[in-house]
Amino acid sequence: MKILVVDDSEAFRKIMIELLVKVGFHDVVEARDYDEAVKVFSAERPEICFVDMILPGKSGVELTRALMGVDPKATVIAMSSIINKKMIRESMDCGAKDFLLKPTNEIALSSVLTMWSD
Repeated sequence: MKILVVDDSEAFRKIMIELLVKVGFHDVVEARDYDEAVKVFSAERPEICFVDMILPGKSGVELTRALMGVDPKATVIAMSSIINKKMIRESMDCGAKDFLLKPTNEIALSSVLTMWSD
């Protein structure tokens, strides 16, 4: 299963990829912003996308909307270090399937992956 991690923090992307590998997911691609994420998603077609809601330029909500436009069956997991109910609701309204609080841990990540992977 291919996974896309979208976050403007290179340090967080590295931590997230390490966690994904630790729980058994080795096919991981990454993007730092909206434009790069749309390109990577279109080319790689990952099964699950972890999308930070706070991105430079266009937001994670806008990115979720764009990814769902490319593939309405995409599994997008919204992420943020801030619990903002309006933002979470908007991301879910755009098609996100779940929300993961950053920083995350192996247990929370495994739980989300078990729920949304086939």
